[in-house]
Amino acid sequence: MTTEERLVQYQVVAARRTTYDTMVWQVPGLALTAQAFLMTIGLAPGTGRLARVAVGLLSVVVALMAAQLLLRHRQNELADAKWLESFERASGWETVHMPATARAAQVGLVPSGLARLRSYRVWIGGLSTFGLIGLAIALWAVIR
Repeated sequence: MTTEERLVQYQVVAARRTTYDTMVWQVPGLALTAQAFLMTIGLAPGTGRLARVAVGLLSVVVALMAAQLLLRHRQNELADAKWLESFERASGWETVHMPATARAAQVGLVPSGLARLRSYRVWIGGLSTFGLIGLAIALWAVIR
């Protein structure tokens, strides 16, 4: 493979990594919109029992689907980032696709407070919470 072909390959993988990174954060945003809609219906005083059960279970499904897709996109983004980092090292380039924590450490930044938490874990926790609330709505509708 020529140098030019390798550079094109690098650019393609870098663009794909950026696309996956963007999709990682679009998923929870869209899921939150869906959850807000479902919660509005599920908690409205005039909503019937069957509708509450359906909305609660849909909330669980949306939470699981969003979490799975977020994790899948993140896995693909990480795979491309690792490939790019390896390519940069093998080519003798400065490694700009290293993990964010390593980049921050290079310039002396130490995350504090909430910034220490991994964002994907925070979002998985949030999505899971919505799913649990949806399950509670469904159970509440069945029990009462």
